[in-house]
Amino acid sequence: MSLMNLPVFALIPARGGSKGVPRKNLSTVGGETLVQRAIKIAKSSKGVDEIYLSSDDEDILNIGRDLKVNVLKRPPEFASDEATAVQVVHHFLIELPKTKFFTDAYIVYLQPTSPLRTAKHLEDAFALMQNRQRHFLVSVSEMEKSPFKSFLVGEDGLLQSLFEEEMSNLRRQDLPTVFIPNGAIYVFRVSDFLDRKGFPSNGGLPFIMSSQESIDVDSEEDLKKANQTLGEQYGRV
Repeated sequence: MSLMNLPVFALIPARGGSKGVPRKNLSTVGGETLVQRAIKIAKSSKGVDEIYLSSDDEDILNIGRDLKVNVLKRPPEFASDEATAVQVVHHFLIELPKTKFFTDAYIVYLQPTSPLRTAKHLEDAFALMQNRQRHFLVSVSEMEKSPFKSFLVGEDGLLQSLFEEEMSNLRRQDLPTVFIPNGAIYVFRVSDFLDRKGFPSNGGLPFIMSSQESIDVDSEEDLKKANQTLGEQYGRV
């Protein structure tokens, strides 16, 4: 019991299929599969009480069994290209034993595709929530290009400023700093997820991570970048 003195469940979603990289969650970074890295980081964090691996794939589930975490066999309808993270969490809550179902319990959603997230990131995120007494947190990184300079193309084929036209003419340094979720860490209470019918974000705490730490594996190039970055951190390329 480490976050607001309530249970903290780590949920690792890792389906077998993938569009960009075949069997993506079994790809390796730093000599370990993405699934192994996510599990080991959760196990190394002092803030996590129990770990659940959700997958439709037996090879992935066997990794969870070998590493002694709880495994959830996800049905096909929650493991397709069209399935959403919200459905994955709903399935987890349905499968969670009634004796462990507390609406004030916390879920830490850890996607394996963020291989440069560390146990220290998790512990720092928990500490931030504890200090600020906030119930949900989203890891983010700063956007390289400001959305305030963005345009839509209307049905007439002409440009229309996404925000006020005046903002599209300002210098970047005069515009507000904008952050985007990097997919590495989501922490929220079960009750907030149910009330909002999804991942709560507005009013949550931002946990700011660097662009390097925020690498999200969606392509072979992302895998190469993650391995190179990890190698540089340990003095090898």
